[in-house]
Parts: sequence; C-alpha cells; structure tokens
Amino acid sequence: MKVLFLNPLKFTERFNIATNLINAYISTPSLTFAQLASYIPGKEITVIDGQVEDTSPKEFLHKLGRVDLVVISIHSTYAAKNCEANIKIIKKYYPRIKIIMGGYHATFFYERWLKLGADFVLLYEGERYFGELVECLDKNKDYRGIKNLVYEDNGKIIVNEIGPLINNLDSIPIPRFDIINFKKYSAFFPGDSYAGGIELSRGCLYRCEFCLTSTFWNNCFRRKSNQRILKELRLLVDMNVRKIWFYTASFGMLPEEDYALCDLIEKSGIKVSWRAPIRIDTVLRFPGLLEKSAHAGLRSVLIGYESMLKDATSDAVLAEFNKIKDLEYNFSAFKEAYHILKKNNILVEGSFITGYSEKLEKKESLSSVKFNQVCDVLLVQVYRPNVVLFPEILSNGSESADYKKLFYFDAQGSDDFKVRRAFFKKIRMQIYYYFNPFYIYSRLFLKGGLVRRLYLLYYGHLIKNLFRKFTVTAVSRNNIEFDRLTEGK
Repeated sequence: MKVLFLNPLKFTERFNIATNLINAYISTPSLTFAQLASYIPGKEITVIDGQVEDTSPKEFLHKLGRVDLVVISIHSTYAAKNCEANIKIIKKYYPRIKIIMGGYHATFFYERWLKLGADFVLLYEGERYFGELVECLDKNKDYRGIKNLVYEDNGKIIVNEIGPLINNLDSIPIPRFDIINFKKYSAFFPGDSYAGGIELSRGCLYRCEFCLTSTFWNNCFRRKSNQRILKELRLLVDMNVRKIWFYTASFGMLPEEDYALCDLIEKSGIKVSWRAPIRIDTVLRFPGLLEKSAHAGLRSVLIGYESMLKDATSDAVLAEFNKIKDLEYNFSAFKEAYHILKKNNILVEGSFITGYSEKLEKKESLSSVKFNQVCDVLLVQVYRPNVVLFPEILSNGSESADYKKLFYFDAQGSDDFKVRRAFFKKIRMQIYYYFNPFYIYSRLFLKGGLVRRLYLLYYGHLIKNLFRKFTVTAVSRNNIEFDRLTEGK
C-alpha cells in the first residue's frame, strides 16, 4: 500500500506578505506524520507539506495518482477551508483513494469531515490504532472493531470505543524522521542547519478557556523521559537538524524535570538552538531554570500575556479565560519576566489576545510603546467568541449555523461584526508595531544580534514580496472552483 501524508495545499485567497513575523520566517515539519509512519513499517510513504511546498493543482493530481491512501492531520479551524478543498479534489478525481483524518479539529468535528469526504477519523490519541487500520485496508480485512475509529456504515455514523491514553510516552516508537525533507524548513537562528521539532509532552496541567489542549487530552498531562528526549535529539542532530521547536503546552510545568533535561543536553555536548512556549509565572518563579536553559541552547520563548488592557492588573481577563495564576499578573510582572529572559539572551515572542467580552474590550489597551518593553516580537491572536459554548454547539449538529462558524473559524474571513472588529484591531496593532520608523531603527541598529537577524530577514521578506501578486485564489467563500484549478488534467 502506498501512503501519502498530506498537510493540505493552500488554495484559499491570502495576501502574499505575511504580517506575522514568526509565520513569515519560521517553518517546522509536522511531527504527527513522522510518528504515524513509525506504526506502518514496510509501507511506501510520500509526504506533501502544503505549508512550505509550492505544488500546483496539476502536480498534486499527478502525485495523487500514485497513492492508495491519504492521511491528513488537522488541528486548527484556520486550516479547515483548505483541507476541505484538498479532500474534494481527491474524491473528485480519485474516488478510490481512502482518506484517514485525525488531530484536534478532526476529532471535535468528525461528523462534518465524514460528510465532506473523509472515509475514517481516528479520534483523540488514535495513533496506536493507525497501523491496525492501515493493515486492515491493505489486506481488505474488517476494521469495524478498531478503537477510536469513526466511519460511516449505510448512512449511519459509527463511533467506536475510545481506548485509554498512552500513560508511558517512552513506549511510543521513535518517530520516522527519515521521511521528512528537512531542507524545506527554516528558522532564524544562525547556522546552516535545518529546523525540526521534538515532542516533550502531551496535555496540560491547566484548563485555560481559550485552549482545547486539556479537553483533547482528557485533562491528562504526560511527559517523555529525559533520556528518550535526548535520544530523539541526537537523531535530529545526526541529520543536521539543530534548530529545534520543543512541542509542549508549556516548558517548565515540571521545573525539576526540565532543569534536568537542560543539564543533560549541556553535558552531552550537543549544540542546538531551540524555542519553546513558557508561562510568565514560570519565568518569575524559576529564574535559575531560564539560566540553565540558555546554557543548553534556549534562544526564543513564546510567552502569553493574554491581556492588552491598560489597567494595573489583568485579573478580569484571567478570570474570563479561567487562567490560573501563581503570581501577580500585571505590566510590572511582564517587564520583570522580560528582564529575566533578556538577561539570558533569550528572544521573547509576546502573545496577546483581542476580541474577548464587550465589557473588557471597552477598556483602554496598552500602547505599542508598552509592548516593546515586554517582548521582541508581537503576536496578536483573535479570541473565538464561541469557544465557551463549544460543547453545546457541537451537540446541536453539523448543519447548525453556529457549528459551521466554529468549524471554519477564520478571523480574516468572518462576517461576525465582533470578530471582524477584533481582527482589524489586531492588524492595526501589528502594523504600528512592525512598521513604526523608530521601532525599525531600534531593531536593526540598537537591539541584540538575534533580534537584529530576525528583523533583517523579515523586512527583507517584505521587500522581496512587496510587488508580487496575491497567491493562487481558488476558493471563494461559498463556492470552490475546482474545475478551473485542474483544467487540462
């Protein structure tokens, strides 16, 4: 059986210049495909990553003609429209091809994905049953008893028993890094090595309302052993992958374990540059962890400030988001955390959220001058207003208006006034932050080497793409013109 792991190609309309600095220059491969491949030894595997590959529709069809099975992992609502386009192309021209889906989005919206053309959805932590399903399809065996599997039988959607979570992550096979062409991926860290990633843990110890991580992993947090992590790290280094993204809900949730990991990396002599998400309270409570991490190669962190309000504290926002805090959460704390990180030469990617309740939105936000005092890179996220009603919306069925809005949620294309207002607020903030002449001068001439390198690359990216056209437009909001895309097949 010939298997294609597909990160859907981009067919929806978008401007060619990325306004988000990190997205413009950082790209890392999907670990999901490397992990799934470890469960199907002996199968012929192809990978298409639509996030980094410029594959035309005709090329796509040509490659599809060589495979029997397509595997898609989808996590974000922002990818739903492109994913739907890819599935419809596959089913129109190669109806014999079976499609298996998994990931956050496929798990929560399995009913609609089956209606859109997927043959199977593996829910939650379905990877351990993936190999069994592929073998059944290859040998034409009965797959109906496989756990975590959802499929349609005579017009009825069948949801099989959900198996237990994998308690010991070290028992998972080593990811098949060999199926990944790391030359396609990049990061802004110096050096001619490639970019990749390692999964440190699954789940989260917290239950923030804007995040579905805890829901997906059934409020269960598990972490790989340091020896296992080091083993995977050595494999990547042997492939000249030295720019690493550590995949975890938050680095430092188990501070002693993470400190020991950094000590192990440092003593091993492995030279890597890595980035990871982290919480402000972790930085403030464990400054020694940040110092040790920097010695082990930590170069950049993604840190969530959540609130952009000018108020002295952010308690109202934290309460709305159900975010637990261990320390006082205000602008002074933001600055102190930033100081600790910069003392260790760590670049700070600050993430804020806009679009929460009317009551909070009416309050005055921090100015961009303030943002520059707490982060080197500004990322503004638009809050999904209907996340709070997530269980209720799902229970109403896949044809309800709220269900479809949540399924396709994309702030840029939303017709919801509140969402569009939050989106334009995000754009205004990012434009001022990235293109204020004083800030440009400061980043290119006054800041540290890593910040300067990142912004030189980013502004170079903007100049290079300034006069290029929009990327391929193949999907209107309500009508997908696949025939025009594949004309002359």
